[in-house]
Amino acid sequence: MSSKQNDYTPNTVSMLTYWTRRYVLVLLGCLLLLALAAGIWIRIDTYEHIYSMLELRAEQLVDLNGQAPEESEFSNKLRQMEAGPRELKQPFPDADIIKDDSSNRKQQMEAGHHEPRPPIPEAVHTVDTAGNIQIIKKDENAAIDTSALFAVPPSYQNVLAGKNVREQVHVDSQTWLRVGVPVYQNGTVCKALYISMPVDNQIRGPYGLLALLTVTITLAGWLVLYFLSRRLIHPLREVAAAAQSIAEGNYDPVLPREVKERELQQLIESFRHMAAQLKQLEQLRSVLLAGVSHELRTPITSIRGMIQAVHDKIVTGAAAEEFLQISWNEAKRLQQMVEELLDFSSFEAGAAPIRGEPVNLSSLINEVIHQLSVLPEFSKVRFEPALPAEPVWVNGDAGRLRQMFINLFDNSKKAAATLININFQELNQQIILDIEDDGKGIDTTDQPFIFERFYRGSARQAIGRGLGLGLTISRLLAHAHGGDLVLLRTSAAGTTFRLSLTRYLK
Repeated sequence: MSSKQNDYTPNTVSMLTYWTRRYVLVLLGCLLLLALAAGIWIRIDTYEHIYSMLELRAEQLVDLNGQAPEESEFSNKLRQMEAGPRELKQPFPDADIIKDDSSNRKQQMEAGHHEPRPPIPEAVHTVDTAGNIQIIKKDENAAIDTSALFAVPPSYQNVLAGKNVREQVHVDSQTWLRVGVPVYQNGTVCKALYISMPVDNQIRGPYGLLALLTVTITLAGWLVLYFLSRRLIHPLREVAAAAQSIAEGNYDPVLPREVKERELQQLIESFRHMAAQLKQLEQLRSVLLAGVSHELRTPITSIRGMIQAVHDKIVTGAAAEEFLQISWNEAKRLQQMVEELLDFSSFEAGAAPIRGEPVNLSSLINEVIHQLSVLPEFSKVRFEPALPAEPVWVNGDAGRLRQMFINLFDNSKKAAATLININFQELNQQIILDIEDDGKGIDTTDQPFIFERFYRGSARQAIGRGLGLGLTISRLLAHAHGGDLVLLRTSAAGTTFRLSLTRYLK
């Protein structure tokens, strides 16, 4: 069995790779769509946050300006905000003071003294009504040419008209967000204040985290599927090896016993049941070949021998007539077996049509009883039909119904029955006939298989029982007439079959 399992290893591994690859592609596709949507949302939210922060910062600077008439005072106040919480009227400090102040703040931060401050913009400039530019703060990164930030913006006329504007500026492959707000002096807009901040650094962190989460979830999903697939593939591999074993004629394959997955357990149980059925059918096939060979060979041998004896004048006169009569009976038995095979093949293929016509069931059963009663083999069998006096009509084929009743009565005769009762009842437009005999009954081991095709009982009883198609064909005929044939009960005192047919409605 291990060699068979090894034969299936490449297939199962390729199957595992096939499904895991597609699962990962589907999972990755879904995550990429979610990541794209999340990235767009992060971008919009981050831009909105920065714009709001810049607008708040600009409004603070305008409020600090207090509509000061001189540009130098406004610039000093802006620089005082950037330097720290000093007096607003303090003159703008020189570069050394700013440097010392920055060092002091750094030392305070390292000492644990955190000073809450609003975010400081990277670049600030103004544009007056004449289009003159006043640069108040530049970006400290000398590697980036920020001159494009301080050009006269196309939107400055809107700002001078009293409107706040938001816009994006691209500088050296970087994206800056810029807001413009009007600066009032004596109730009139005197200039436009612009504050700019680079956005790439602000958004790169969330994007990186989003990418990391996407990769992590994809990898985790693939690992989960991979290990679950490996767990599921092992019993499937054993079932595949069992299928190969059955294909080679071994109907007792080794199947896994304990599987926690309910669906796999159902599959294994169904496969085990199928293997048992195939084993039984194989046994029936072997018995069938032996039985059919015997049943067909016996009448042929008998007919050939008797005709040869008559032909060679070994027997003459009355003996020759008897030999010919026996040969005639054997030929009829041989014909009956061949007709059973043909009928069964026709019903299995659905090529045996049933003529739908009204049939008087009571009259038909009485005719069959009369026909069989005159035969020598039924001389010891007594029929007692309990049928209604009025006609009982069913829709069907009289010839096929006759064949079905002959099969049932012949089956009782072969069971050594001396009495056959036929009981009648009607239930919900169904005609119910119970055919009861006093034969020797059916063995317990044979009862589950009596309607199986070619089943003729145990090996020691099979000889002389025909091809084992009588009850099979009878049930097929009952189904073709919209009814059914079942074994109602059986014992050493007799057997009862129940036949149901659909009543004919005019």
